[in-house]
Amino acid sequence: MEVTMYLLAFDIGTSALKTTVLSEEGHVAASAGFSYPTRTDATGIAEQDPDLWWKGVCRTARALGDSHPGIMGQIAAIGVSGHMLGCLPLDGKGKPVRPAMIHSDRRATEACRHIERTVGRDALYQLTGNVLDPRSSLCKVLWLKQNQPGQYASTARFVQAKDYIVSKLTGNLDVTDYSDASHAQWIDIGSKSYLRDVFTELGISADKFPALHRGTDVIGRTTDTAALETGLKQGIPVVAGGGDGACANVAAGLVRPGDIYCSLGTTAWISQNVSKPLFDLKQRVFNIMSLDGENYGVFGAMQNAGKAIEWALGAFGFPDPKSLDTAASGIAAGSEGLTFLPYLDGERTPVFDANARGVFFNIGSVHQRPHFARAVLEGTGYALRSILEIFREHAEAKHSDQITELRLIGGGARSDLWCRILADIMSVRLRALNIPAGDATSTGAALAAGVGVGLYASLAEAAASVRAERLIEPQSGLQEIYDPGFALYQKIYPHLQDLFHTE
Repeated sequence: MEVTMYLLAFDIGTSALKTTVLSEEGHVAASAGFSYPTRTDATGIAEQDPDLWWKGVCRTARALGDSHPGIMGQIAAIGVSGHMLGCLPLDGKGKPVRPAMIHSDRRATEACRHIERTVGRDALYQLTGNVLDPRSSLCKVLWLKQNQPGQYASTARFVQAKDYIVSKLTGNLDVTDYSDASHAQWIDIGSKSYLRDVFTELGISADKFPALHRGTDVIGRTTDTAALETGLKQGIPVVAGGGDGACANVAAGLVRPGDIYCSLGTTAWISQNVSKPLFDLKQRVFNIMSLDGENYGVFGAMQNAGKAIEWALGAFGFPDPKSLDTAASGIAAGSEGLTFLPYLDGERTPVFDANARGVFFNIGSVHQRPHFARAVLEGTGYALRSILEIFREHAEAKHSDQITELRLIGGGARSDLWCRILADIMSVRLRALNIPAGDATSTGAALAAGVGVGLYASLAEAAASVRAERLIEPQSGLQEIYDPGFALYQKIYPHLQDLFHTE
């Protein structure tokens, strides 16, 4: 009798860790979650305790072991994904030197200016395919050197979130993958090697960065200590894994050049699969290497998608997302002129401004709580359309087919109203995939692990089980409302840009 093998993935999200077990056919067999806080303040701090990530790994693995002992006894490999653009310094024993600075941490403004003066914004974009920004991991490393020199000196390795979990599972702290390293602005995206000349110019030691791997590379096995803490078997192969964006690309089935999708979560992004990096003259999009270490995903990302919804729940007293949707559904498209700029904690594509903030524009006495609810949903739609227009612009320049359809993954796909609004504003069909909402990145990490141990010949074969389960069509007649609404939305930030930067 043939025994079914399973793949285990740990996904370190912005607000919670998700542990998922995938069958070798690509179906989610079990999952568990563990939440943790982020410490933030008005100075730009956004930090997490990495030991809570590990606590989440141990708690969820043990919980699944208790509830699904047969499945957890047949784990063939482990993959790890995590939020990107972080900065976690580890000492020589793999212990965190300080809390992890996560993607939304924007303290490194002066470090960013120093890099711009020293290296040059354009030069760095051509080297890395990524936009210089205070939230860049390169800026965070320099900030640490400039502001906490003792902690910098104690650092043996700078790693990303998923790398820390890999080190705890295997004892190998000298590991990162090309996807995380490329988005961090640590490597030359063409040569796939560290920016040693840039590091030297900035006074950063290249010896503090870990060895580079494909996300599918087996880099170790679960140790006795890890097995004791997690309840997993000793000796399970662990792959290098990847950043959440790269893992989501695999889960979305991006295997052919031109494939494109939208991930709708706490943050959101649109990504297209390409064989060569795309360098945008206006530096509005960025490139992340794929888990295979060969191809690239071109990304445009917005900072506040699901996070804007979460903020609105508290700000306007909605007990849950469903109640917000119910209120918003009673308001006509366009929110009677109320427009929301969802830059609550800065924005990435297309403005890359860590100082930008959210705005409600054109508030009138007619506008009540349901109007604000709908305006928040529509504002995120306008933000995503501003990203999609960049991809359309490049497609037109290359005389490629027009983009009329996006695959859709992520927790935001649970909201039918939000999906309909996005389809209407962007004038695209949305194909929601057969991946449970919230399991996309962990699914990608699990599939990468399967490739690493030979269950699949390639990432393309691994992603073959991904299918569309429902289609959301844009409604006719709404372009005459949303096109002028989008035009107005685009004017708000340029008029306020200088004010966001007033000392």
